[in-house]
Amino acid sequence: MGETQIEHRAVFTEAMVRDAVRTFVWRRVVAQQKGLWLAAAAMLAYLLFLLSRGGRGWLVGALAVAVALPPLILAVTWHLHSRNSLGRLRAMPAPRALFTFGEDGMAVESGLGAARLEWSAFQEVWERSGYWMLFIGPAQFMTLPLGDLAPAELQWLRERLRAAR
Repeated sequence: MGETQIEHRAVFTEAMVRDAVRTFVWRRVVAQQKGLWLAAAAMLAYLLFLLSRGGRGWLVGALAVAVALPPLILAVTWHLHSRNSLGRLRAMPAPRALFTFGEDGMAVESGLGAARLEWSAFQEVWERSGYWMLFIGPAQFMTLPLGDLAPAELQWLRERLRAAR
């Protein structure tokens, strides 16, 4: 890694991981998919109208399935991300990791293994209270507990991440 190097010993908590999953699901599946939810609400209203008029045909069935899809997508996304994220946390011998930040990227080492990523690998960063969510894909993120990182170190990290995008 480059000249400047910051080492950060991070501790993960179950509450942090649960909050990260909840944040991801809310932003990606609900907030960023407003059109889907509006369409589902409109179809639900039409479905209820048809049912109130005695509708029982194929259109009623198709609308019922279409109305059920967004909540099903939400539930499946929540379940899969919770299971995967909490599963990784629980599989760690200790809920700790060593992050090493350098000019050209970041390395992370935990009881589950080690990885190195260049800053350009991060597509998006969501800053949360106590941790950041670093996205390497639309639905793939890593949680960075902030712990005792100093404000100057956080600013340095923001600059590296911003410059790479």
